[in-house]
Amino acid sequence: MVPRTAVLAVLLALAAAASPAAAAPVHVVQPDGRVVVRDDPSLPAADPLPPAPATAPRAAATAPAGRAAARTRTFARAVDDLNRQGRLDPLVHQAAKDAAAGARSLLRKLPNGTSRTNLSQVRDLLDGLAARNQVTPGRVPVLTEILRRNTEYWNTGKALSYGARVEFSGSRIVWQYYPGAALQPQWLGTFGAANALWRSNRRASATALAELLDEVLALASPRAGGIAWESFFAFSGAPPVWVSALSQGTGIQALSRAAQKLNRPDYLEAATQALGIFQAAPPEGVALKRNGGTHYLIYSTNPRLLVLNGFIQALNGLWDYAQISQNPLGLQLFEAGDRAAQAELADYDTGAWSLYEGVNESSLSYHQLVREFLQNLCQRTQTEAYCATAERFLQDEKTPPEIRIRTSTARAGRPVPIRFTLSKKSTVSLLVDGTPITSATLAYGDRTLTWAGRRRPGQVEVTLKARDLAGNTAEVSRTITLKRK
Repeated sequence: MVPRTAVLAVLLALAAAASPAAAAPVHVVQPDGRVVVRDDPSLPAADPLPPAPATAPRAAATAPAGRAAARTRTFARAVDDLNRQGRLDPLVHQAAKDAAAGARSLLRKLPNGTSRTNLSQVRDLLDGLAARNQVTPGRVPVLTEILRRNTEYWNTGKALSYGARVEFSGSRIVWQYYPGAALQPQWLGTFGAANALWRSNRRASATALAELLDEVLALASPRAGGIAWESFFAFSGAPPVWVSALSQGTGIQALSRAAQKLNRPDYLEAATQALGIFQAAPPEGVALKRNGGTHYLIYSTNPRLLVLNGFIQALNGLWDYAQISQNPLGLQLFEAGDRAAQAELADYDTGAWSLYEGVNESSLSYHQLVREFLQNLCQRTQTEAYCATAERFLQDEKTPPEIRIRTSTARAGRPVPIRFTLSKKSTVSLLVDGTPITSATLAYGDRTLTWAGRRRPGQVEVTLKARDLAGNTAEVSRTITLKRK
């Protein structure tokens, strides 16, 4: 292990090199119920999101027997049962009952519309968890907070777009809007805000950092022999209840840094407890054994979705924890992930762009995100594989797409498929003798655009123009001979 003094120097250097958090817009619920939009300087820009679902799914539909089954065992009944069994603190029980009663009261008052729909979806989500016996004593505080905050927001708040962030006066937890699940704790955004406060040298930032993490710890749930920050809604192919190596790794990072900066050993102890999911196989944990090491999953309930950006950021978090804590377990978990990551890197590199999950090309925002995470890991470990991949991904953002037209002859009087190879995802336009014919956004590989053709034989000039996700452009032309039928 690196000596603590050296570790501190490295971490301070990384903090100085890191780009400052860009203020991000957030809807803030005031004490009087008014909602104002402002920029939060401690909140990083919103993380990239998968496309929003075409229709908002009903949360209760995830229950095997649907909404009717959920109604037979509601969240309120579940917490009452836990209380009768002596498994719930009386104050926690009362808070949950008050939240359930508040939601019921507001639902009776709200007219049909966006607010009623969203609050109903949250109620159904929690009732669905109760129907599946997933309301446990350790989860009651965070589930209560989800119900309470949604009741507070939808009492006066307006409709939100997918991914919109919300904060509540007197609290530092970051919430995010998801169609079908309304407002949910956004753990990655919350821990990102913690890291931004850690970087700040303002005295007020230290106080804010402690306030944020104290709130976060109160909402952790027991899981995998430790604690975790769980998500209770279906998202990106992951059914509830799931945890993420991406957000948990960032949480471990934030807690470790804060423990050192604020002299709070309890934060480091919490970070140690949060290692549990990195030791447990899915769906309880995120540890997937492969390639001689361990791949840490972005969603514990979807082990087939292997996303590079979440994996790499988890390694950044584990590295920071290991260096600060000097706990051998932290280093073991990092090294297991490091072995798998180095073996897998090539699977995410097309030679011209990154792949999100080893199959589909990343959007520009996801490409930049994984490049940034790789650069961070390169700075920490000086590992050639991470450094070289980060540099290639950076160059990919500056390099125009490559196009090679494969078609040279075709039949006159028939549609003409123009076959070509494309190096990276781009919007490609087809022109024939200078006349625009069609355009489409296409992935890398062998692709085809079709021209209706013409009846008379002869030669035509085919031009393909491509613009990649980063705005780089390329153009190539070829003469094609149209032969008689």
